[in-house]
Amino acid sequence: MNIMNNEKLRPFIEIGLVAGVFFIVRELFGSVICRSQIAEVFCLFLITFLLKRRNSSWRELGFRLPDRWLKAIGYTILCVVTIGLVFNFIVQPMFPQGANDINAGTDISFNHMLFQLIVIGLGTAAIGEELLFRGFVLNNLNDFLGRNALGTAGAVVLQAVMFGLLHSGTQGMVSAGVIGLILGVFYILANRNLLVVMAAHAVPDALSIISSYQAQ
Repeated sequence: MNIMNNEKLRPFIEIGLVAGVFFIVRELFGSVICRSQIAEVFCLFLITFLLKRRNSSWRELGFRLPDRWLKAIGYTILCVVTIGLVFNFIVQPMFPQGANDINAGTDISFNHMLFQLIVIGLGTAAIGEELLFRGFVLNNLNDFLGRNALGTAGAVVLQAVMFGLLHSGTQGMVSAGVIGLILGVFYILANRNLLVVMAAHAVPDALSIISSYQAQ
């Protein structure tokens, strides 16, 4: 029996396969600054193949226009506000030494800032990470744990833990994990619409990159 056709094990195997490709590609590009982003792109191509293999698509995971725009915009705003409040009043006080600086105190040009903003902040972060974690990982975990309230809650928590662990440093992991948890909750609340969490993810990332440039 083809193990990939085992519907119970399939979600877990797919996550393991994508994780393996991510770490292998990242190691192959070990000397490249954007190696994680390159690995992420490889993973998204692999996931697209896996989705087509089981007659699914990114649209089924939520990469589609909202059915109710006003509700979607409301969830986006509420998600951004929640991230801001939790980060400023809970996460930051845990790390009084200050937030991680994406540029580590180095001077960057305006063109470099635009590259970070468009390619990294909006591209591989807001779009790529939401497709990967809230779209693929959360739904696969949900399939594996069961499509019920407990299984969904477990999937939201586990994908946030995985999201946090992929970031560097204790502060980076905690910050990313908390943000991943919030995004996961709002993804479910927004009827699993990825555009809502993509937009909500883009705002703090964009503000972080712009403020890092202006602080020089």
